[in-house]
Amino acid sequence: MTGTRDDVFATTPDAQRTELEALDRAIREAAPSLAATTDGGFLGYGRYSYRYATGREGDWFALSLVPRSSNLTLYVGARGVEQWADRLPRGACGKSCIRLKKASDLPPDVLQEIADWATQIDGKLLDWKGLDQHLDPPVIRDGQRG
Repeated sequence: MTGTRDDVFATTPDAQRTELEALDRAIREAAPSLAATTDGGFLGYGRYSYRYATGREGDWFALSLVPRSSNLTLYVGARGVEQWADRLPRGACGKSCIRLKKASDLPPDVLQEIADWATQIDGKLLDWKGLDQHLDPPVIRDGQRG
């Protein structure tokens, strides 16, 4: 199920939709070069390819935003978000996600840093060379799998 951006907004409860739309707008303003798309109820921004030492590989969004029943979840592809935890007083950080109640819970300077990272990996191949993807920075390569 791919759907459209309008489908994602239409299936989001009214109170949460306003926050989702505001956060979507803020992300698109902070990272205008990232293509805004959807996949399975996710709002996606940019794409990157990844390859693990095991040979597993694939493609995913550089950033993705998902309305959940109790929050909006911003996934930061290939990046641990703990580095921003102390700057997110109302947000809760997971390994690679930030859970927000309101768009204003994500300070503009943090959003810009996240958007800059996403822009850096957009269209790139990330290769962890056997490192832990949550602890060690991936090697970013130009070009695609091959």
